[in-house]
Amino acid sequence: MQFLREYKRFFYVALILPVFFFYLDKAVILWMRNFHKDRNIYPLFHSVDPFINFIAHGATLLILAFLIYLFGRSLNQKVCEAGRTLLIGLIASGIVVQITKHLIGRARPRLTVDFAVIGPSLKSGYDSLPSGHTALAFTLAYVLSSYLPGYRTLFYLFAIFIGFERIEDSAHFPSDVLAGAILGLLIGRFVLFRSGKIDIKDHAVKQ
Repeated sequence: MQFLREYKRFFYVALILPVFFFYLDKAVILWMRNFHKDRNIYPLFHSVDPFINFIAHGATLLILAFLIYLFGRSLNQKVCEAGRTLLIGLIASGIVVQITKHLIGRARPRLTVDFAVIGPSLKSGYDSLPSGHTALAFTLAYVLSSYLPGYRTLFYLFAIFIGFERIEDSAHFPSDVLAGAILGLLIGRFVLFRSGKIDIKDHAVKQ
């Protein structure tokens, strides 16, 4: 019961997922397909997709975390700790995401706009839920926000934008992105707790 009390906000958000599964997912993806036909606006989004995919890629974020860690070792203990915690969080998030999405086996939007799950599978295109890019982005946002609270808004705007881009690019359904965000936040909070940065009991963030 203590766990449920501490994470009730995440569970409340998770209750929204069925709504996406049975209605909004399909509606949003169909709307996006029509949006892609707009020759005036869509080319702008399409032109930045490669850059967004690069900066949000797991390898890019892992390298960033490792560089923060190395930079901190020679300059600042707090920066070093932030890099180490972020590195652990990203690795944990990536592992959990890969296991989860291949156990669920949900079809990506490019295969169908309907809710299609085949169960445990390594089949290409059936790894939509949850969104890995979004999970990593929200793990990053949660961890770095605890060390650099003054940039919290910037970190979360980055994470939200990555989630939006995954939907806009028809790589994921909205519920995949929402699930990825929840997972990323949970893992971010967990690694901070394990590092001693936060106290779950009183929700305090140690400076």
